[in-house]
Amino acid sequence: MLFFCTYLPVFVFSAIISYIYAERAVCCVKSLIIMQNKWEVDFSLASGSTLRRFQKNHAHEYASCLRNLDRVIMLLDDGNSLRSLNRNPSFFRSEKRGVYRIGQTGLVGAKETRLYVYAAEREKVVYVLGMGTKESQATDINEAHKAVKNLTK
Repeated sequence: MLFFCTYLPVFVFSAIISYIYAERAVCCVKSLIIMQNKWEVDFSLASGSTLRRFQKNHAHEYASCLRNLDRVIMLLDDGNSLRSLNRNPSFFRSEKRGVYRIGQTGLVGAKETRLYVYAAEREKVVYVLGMGTKESQATDINEAHKAVKNLTK
């Protein structure tokens, strides 16, 4: 590069540098715009102890639910609406009042596990509300509804 630069007039060299920086700025602005359209995941409303218990005692189910959450986030990032996602993919279902459940998939003989989420569309944030099994489903859904009600006050 030094050899190349020594034979260029100063004004040509500065024009090339200005162009490179302008192109980088455009790329940065494009990246920033794309990043603003991305959905985020917030675990702050979920019980850390419950998530740790599932991670320890039902590791495969826990991992499957989080993979499915990633799939939902990718679909939302692609511009899909929540309504269009209900039951498609099959692991994503509405539990009414803004609460959705994400089930585990692809696990034979697994404990039926659900991850409960709320998606704030304006803020583009998916709040993880909790995790539970088929046995605790009614309680989990009630707790999720209470969390959404407190969040949207």
